[in-house]
Amino acid sequence: MNILLLSATESEVAPLIGGLGICTFADGRFRSFATDALKTDVLISGIGMVAKAFHLAKYLSAKKYDLVLNLGIAGSFRNEIPVGDVVNVTTDQFSEIGAITPDGFLTATDLHFGDFNSFPFRAGLLVNPTPFDKFGLQHLKQVSGITVNTIHGELLSISAVKEKFHPEVESMGGAAFLYGCLNEQVPCAQLRSISNFVEERNKSRWNIPLAVNNLALVTLGILDHLNKNHITNE
Repeated sequence: MNILLLSATESEVAPLIGGLGICTFADGRFRSFATDALKTDVLISGIGMVAKAFHLAKYLSAKKYDLVLNLGIAGSFRNEIPVGDVVNVTTDQFSEIGAITPDGFLTATDLHFGDFNSFPFRAGLLVNPTPFDKFGLQHLKQVSGITVNTIHGELLSISAVKEKFHPEVESMGGAAFLYGCLNEQVPCAQLRSISNFVEERNKSRWNIPLAVNNLALVTLGILDHLNKNHITNE
C-alpha cells in the first residue's frame, strides 16, 4: 500500500518519523519508508497554500497513492475542540478569496465566480468524500475548517470570520490539499491536531509539543491499522 504523508513543516511530524520504519530514500523535502505492507512517503511542502498546492501536485502526478494524509497543527474556534485534540477536517474553504466592499466581505460564491460552484467545489466548499471507515479514520471527530493566509489573532476579525463562515478550525493550507486530492480523485484526509484556540494572540496559551505528539500517536495508530489490513484501492 502506497501512502503519502504531507506536512507543511518538519517540526509538525518530527515525533512521527521514528515510527515509520526503514528509510529507503531521502532527497531534500522528500523521504520514503518501508514497513511490511506499507510504503510510506513523507513530503514537507513548506508553509502556505501555494507551496502545498505546488508540491502536492508534483508528487501526485508522479506516483499513484492509495491514501494521502495531510498532517499538521491548527487553531480551534470552539471550546469543545480543545488543545491536543486530533480531528479530521472533512470540509474546508478558502475564506479569504473574495472582495472587500463598503457593505462587508463578499466571498467567491457571493461574487458568482463560476469555478467555486463546480467540481471540486460545492457552493464554495471542498467536501471530502473519502470512505473514512475503510482506512480506520472513522473514530476521529469530523470538523469544518477555513484556510487562511493570515491566522487570526485579533478579536474583531475573529468575530467577523466566525459570523461569516462558522468554522471549527483554521489552517494555512488545508483547502489547497483537499483541492488537489479531489481533482486527482485520490482518497485523503486532513488530520489536524489543535495547538491553540483562535483568540487574541497569546502564544503562552499554545501547546505545540502536545499537539504534535498527539498527532504522531494518532497517525501511527492509523498506519498500524493499514499495515495489518493490507488495504488498497485496486
